[in-house]
Amino acid sequence: MRDKARSEATRLALLTAALDVAAEYGVKGITHRRVAQAAGLSLGLTSYHFSSLDALVLQAFKLFVSTTTSRYEEHFLAATDQEGVVEAALAMVTALKDSQRDRTLVYELYAQSVRDPTYRDITAQWSRAARAQVERLYDPRTARHLEAAWEGINVQMIYDRAERTDDELRELFRLVLSHT
Repeated sequence: MRDKARSEATRLALLTAALDVAAEYGVKGITHRRVAQAAGLSLGLTSYHFSSLDALVLQAFKLFVSTTTSRYEEHFLAATDQEGVVEAALAMVTALKDSQRDRTLVYELYAQSVRDPTYRDITAQWSRAARAQVERLYDPRTARHLEAAWEGINVQMIYDRAERTDDELRELFRLVLSHT
């Protein structure tokens, strides 16, 4: 059992390192050597734990989606009214707001989804899951509009360093929810 736990820890270290490398060099800059070096592990472990570099990258982005989702999901699950949905949308933006690494990874994932249907499926599932939480209280059209608002904010955080206050974001989300 101890070996299995150690193996899982090694696998997780490699996935995390792959994300770190993607954030620094882009997906095209991910190599077995860079991942192993970033993880502080021997090069052979990347191919021992993953059948290919593509499998490693795919699993890394699945981990990224899962961990990012866990940072805001509870807010959507707890939302019972407009203010709850506003706070959940704010939590979603905040999950990326404080991390240049994570903002970069979102767009690396999106870029991959343009080229590869497997990544497109990951992003589409991620999007549907977030919208489904909003659709518990609002119609699908409103959920799509709210998603467009939080995605727009995420894009702006990549290229525009002007800080948006939480109150400004709440105002935007309330406008979307009340005018659609």
